[in-house]
Amino acid sequence: MTSANRRTDRFTPPAAYRWNVAMFSIDLVTCWVAMTFVSMSSILPALVGQLTSSHIVIGLVGTVYNASSLLAPLVVAGRISSKQRKKPYLVMGILASRVPFWAIALTLYLGLSQTPAIMLIVFFVCLSLFAAGDGIGSLAGLDIFARAVPLRQRGRLLGTAQFVSGVFGIGAGVLVSAIIERQPFPRSYALLFTAAGICFIPSLVALALIREPESERSQTPGAQAVQGWASHLRSMVQDGTLRRLVLSRLLVGLMSIAVPFYVGHAQDVLLMPSSAVGAFVIAQTAASVITSPILGVISERSGPQTVMHLTNAAAVLAPAFALVAHLSGMNWTTQAYPFVYLALGIASNSALIGFFNYLIEVSPDGLRPIYIGVSNALLGVIALGPFVGGWLLQTTSYTMLFAATTCVVLLGFIISLRLEPPQAARVRHVDHVPSTESQETQSA
Repeated sequence: MTSANRRTDRFTPPAAYRWNVAMFSIDLVTCWVAMTFVSMSSILPALVGQLTSSHIVIGLVGTVYNASSLLAPLVVAGRISSKQRKKPYLVMGILASRVPFWAIALTLYLGLSQTPAIMLIVFFVCLSLFAAGDGIGSLAGLDIFARAVPLRQRGRLLGTAQFVSGVFGIGAGVLVSAIIERQPFPRSYALLFTAAGICFIPSLVALALIREPESERSQTPGAQAVQGWASHLRSMVQDGTLRRLVLSRLLVGLMSIAVPFYVGHAQDVLLMPSSAVGAFVIAQTAASVITSPILGVISERSGPQTVMHLTNAAAVLAPAFALVAHLSGMNWTTQAYPFVYLALGIASNSALIGFFNYLIEVSPDGLRPIYIGVSNALLGVIALGPFVGGWLLQTTSYTMLFAATTCVVLLGFIISLRLEPPQAARVRHVDHVPSTESQETQSA
């Protein structure tokens, strides 16, 4: 390669690149540490388990969260897509999502848990508001992120942020275990939600300070964007890569069928102590710490599709190992049960480094919020996973629950193996995207 070619290959950063990388990094690190204190796969189901013995209600944790975070952005996707600046929606959405955590902490401090039915209503309303606000903010944030950080740099940024947050998260996991073990209920969970609320503060400040780059393409007017949704959806369905991407993510995302019930299985069937929840959090966080920088480098060199291959395989291992532990009844499988959460920790890296990194790259500039919104709407089926899991466990057994989850996630993993690099998929997909001019002609 000549020196001229080497100069051509050098990375030319967008405007305010270093500043935005720093702000996104602060947001990602503090947000992920905050979620360690209120883990969706262990802490929140355990809290609901303190208030009710119904598996169906416990399963609603994942259902309410997924339904709100996936479907709420669809309502505003057209409006956000039509705006030149997405940052106001980012800040408003994230701000609205942080308040509910303080509300849950306050109600727990005030002893509302002595009336479980009312406490459950407050909890699920707050959880829904958090997920909806976070989903809307993330919709705008992903569009800004795609313009502020090029594909080759995204994987390393996300991997590094997850690594740093994981290091702090391990300490947070130790603190979670100590709080649950030494503090009585509900004070223990009130402290956890307070800690999460505190960690969310620098995240909000960092997002407010982001310098949004100019859009690379003129925006579609709001009414036109809504009118063109059918053609956008048709384009997405006709594209084989996007079809496989969403279907694979949907099936792998249905690992949520079993996620809320691993804690109950460990405590009720394997007779593990309640303090084991802290070990589960540490295992899940440690897995993220170890694998995040590795997956970031893999994404940079081989593409986000390779990241999805690896993380989807880990998603299969979680319910499969739980099934082995349940059927074997052997002591070593009980002692090794944190492996389930280790696999979940690896699988959780697929969301940003894998799926969304792939999706925002193949989505056309200017229409990205609509494509993300439509994809999220299709993925809304995932919201039913925990509810179905609760029903399945209530009517059958842990054997059927873990076996069904393993089969569904395995199918998603197999489909993901057919994904090609996003650069090739983007070139072919953009050719199928209805242009603004053609939409205007159709409207006329």
